Amino acid sequence: MHQQLNNRLRSKLRLRHMELLDVLGETLNIHQAAPRLSLSQPAASKLLHEIESLYEARFFDRLPRGLRATAAGETAIRWARLCLHNMGESVAEAHLVAGGATGRVRVGVLPVAIPTLFADVLKRAREEVPKLVVTVTEGGNEAMLPALARNELDLVLGRLTPNMDSAFFTSERLYDESVSLVVRKDHPVLRKRKISLKDLGDLEWILQPELAPMRRQLDELLLAQGLPRPNPKLETSSVLLTTMTLMQTDMVAMLPSSVARLYELQGPLKILQVPLPVVLPPVGLVLPFNRMRSPVVSTFIDIVRQTARLQ
Repeated sequence: MHQQLNNRLRSKLRLRHMELLDVLGETLNIHQAAPRLSLSQPAASKLLHEIESLYEARFFDRLPRGLRATAAGETAIRWARLCLHNMGESVAEAHLVAGGATGRVRVGVLPVAIPTLFADVLKRAREEVPKLVVTVTEGGNEAMLPALARNELDLVLGRLTPNMDSAFFTSERLYDESVSLVVRKDHPVLRKRKISLKDLGDLEWILQPELAPMRRQLDELLLAQGLPRPNPKLETSSVLLTTMTLMQTDMVAMLPSSVARLYELQGPLKILQVPLPVVLPPVGLVLPFNRMRSPVVSTFIDIVRQTARLQ
C-alpha cells in the first residue's frame, strides 16, 4: 500500500470519486457532469465535497457559469484519469492471463526499428516467453512519449533526443545508426563504376520533411561540397512508402543503414557506395521514471537489451 494512502483515504476514497473528477475535468460543470454519472446534481456536489475534504484541497473554483479547475484540481484530474485507465488495463490483462497468457507488455516502436531490431526481439520473446502477449504501437517520439507518461505503454524503442524530460523518463542507448543512399536494384545509375553525390544531382529524390534531422544534414553536406540541394518529388518519413516508391521508379532516397541492408539482402534495393556522413540520433530504450513494472515487462526489457547487443 502506498504510504500516502492513510486509513482515512483507504476507507473512504471510491472509484466514483475518480469518475467524477474525470467528467468534471471535461465539462467543468456540475449540472452537466451529474447526469453522465447517473447522479442528481446535489449528489454530485456532495461527492465533489467529499473528495476535496479527503485530499484537503480545493479542486475547483465555483464561477457563475460553471467551474474552473485549480492547480491542485488539474493534478487530481490527471491522476484520476490515470487511475481509471489503470483499472481498465488491469481488467484487460487479467482476462489475458486467465485465458492462459503469461502476461502482457505494451511497446511503442519507432517504424525503422520494426524490420530490424524489433523483429528479432519478437522472435526471441516467442522462444523465451511463448505465452507473452505483446501489444505494439508504431510511431514517433512525439506520440509515444506522452503515451508512456500516461502509462499507456510500458517501454518505448525510439530515437534518443536531448529534449527528453528526465523527470518522467529514463533512457538507455542501444545502438548508433548510419544512413545509406539507396535505389532500386536495376537503377541506371548502377552502371557507373564509381558514383558520387554529384552524379545524383539530376535524379529525382525522396526526402524526409524539411525539418527532419537527416534532411538538414544532407543539405549541409551538399552545401559544403558546393552542390545544389536536391529537388524532392516526394517528402515522407514513411519507410514503407519510401521503399515501395523506390522499387517502382528511378528515384533515390536515404534510409537508415540497418533498413537499407535488410532490403538489399532481400533483393529489391541496392545501396550506393557513396560516402554519406549523416548521423541519426541513436536508437534507445525509454522507460518511465520510477514506475513499478511486472516481471514479464522486466524480462522483455532484458530481451531487448540482449538483442540490441547483436545488432
